[in-house]
Amino acid sequence: MKALLSAVLLVVPTLALSQSSSPQGQWASPVYFCLATPCVVGANAAVLNTGSVLFYYYPSKPGLGSQALLLNPITGAITSVSLTVDEDIFCSGLTILENGNVMVTGGVVEGVHSGDMDNDGTYTTMLFNPSTSTWTQGNDMNYARWYPSSIEITDGSVLELSGSNETGAWVQNVLESYDYTTGDWTVLPSSANMPNAVLQTYPRLSLLPTGNVLLSAPASKSYQFNPSTNEWSFVAAMNFGYRYFAPHVLLPGQEEVMVAGGSPTHFGGGSTATNTAEIINMSVHHPVWTYTGSMNYARYNENLVLLADGTVLAVGGGGGGGEYTNPVYAAEIYNPTTAQWTVMASQQIQRSYHSTAVLLPDGRVVSSGSDNRATTEMTYEIYSPPYLFNGAQPVISSAPTTLTYGQSFSITTANASSIASVALVRPGATTHADDFDQRYVNLSFTIGTGTLTATAPENGSIAPPGYYMLVIVNTSGVPSVMPFLQLD
Repeated sequence: MKALLSAVLLVVPTLALSQSSSPQGQWASPVYFCLATPCVVGANAAVLNTGSVLFYYYPSKPGLGSQALLLNPITGAITSVSLTVDEDIFCSGLTILENGNVMVTGGVVEGVHSGDMDNDGTYTTMLFNPSTSTWTQGNDMNYARWYPSSIEITDGSVLELSGSNETGAWVQNVLESYDYTTGDWTVLPSSANMPNAVLQTYPRLSLLPTGNVLLSAPASKSYQFNPSTNEWSFVAAMNFGYRYFAPHVLLPGQEEVMVAGGSPTHFGGGSTATNTAEIINMSVHHPVWTYTGSMNYARYNENLVLLADGTVLAVGGGGGGGEYTNPVYAAEIYNPTTAQWTVMASQQIQRSYHSTAVLLPDGRVVSSGSDNRATTEMTYEIYSPPYLFNGAQPVISSAPTTLTYGQSFSITTANASSIASVALVRPGATTHADDFDQRYVNLSFTIGTGTLTATAPENGSIAPPGYYMLVIVNTSGVPSVMPFLQLD
């Protein structure tokens, strides 16, 4: 344990990694966020347009705001950015706004959280500005929420769903929306109230190219919400039934949503885990859930991360029996083309309940969290996927920093002739092992001499306004380091 405490982050340059094959990828040694306690457990994570990653947790003691820090994944530098107001934003909603600010909604009533489960919601809105590394308190929501879901929709506004009320007595069925330009919350009409069949905390949400929002799990029945009419409609029932603690992901192409793993029961953090996964194609007239390839390990509370090449990484989770029991250490990658999962390298620290994993701009993945009260809960690990060992990364020499919808733009790269795909990747914002805004947006492009000419997405339903990471992937499946640009 002392060796871990004194560990120093060694960042191996990606080009050096690419010199030898590693079909399972490679995990770097765990690194402590700090050498003293109390210290942040990375149970909530957001990738900022500065390249740093924001992590936050609950307060270290009553009377203080939630603990938070910034990690520079290249240098390993840590900066404390804990809240200066007496608010506990643990168990909150999380999204990144159009202007790049991180919005945290709700949480747990300050002073009663002691590390054990508590579900008394708050009205709080907290905003983190990456440019100044500071928090400000926004306007309160109209309804208190604990375990709510936040998702940005077509026009840049944010939908807020679910979450238990200020006494934890019931789950809110009323929807409200946030306008970041005014800072105002608006309660939606009663027709927008969540159907009873899906009235659970942290409902899994995906913005579809139609502008509708699909609610896919944990309920056994899936519904979609139309923001134009403020109405819900039934879509389909899952074959497995309830999938508690199962993450979801909108696959590249944005036609299909996948839910993988989970438990048929909610009691005790889930009694048994499943390795099954289901996909629904929302582009057809009558969508239905169908089984896809099963994971090699049964798990729930795992993170599903869209990688820089459009494949999906499953990280951590537990194999059943409780929130922190039977941890799964081996990662897996799902290939949407073959519908198969492949076992990857194993991490050293358990990442089960309250864990996070997000894609970094250089193509690696940082995994953290899981507050199982072991000393190692305050560590993070960085994973280098197999694509970083398949040759040198293509290099983007220049690209726009801002784009408008439908705009044609140039990417300067000496590797133009070898590029197979161009895409925009939404920066991760993950809480409780799920990222509601995660998306991978393939772009059409043509190849020139030393340049690529690509076309930005047509509208905000395909890619909601905000910051994205621009990636080019060569014919060997190797992605570039991804610069940020703002789409508006």
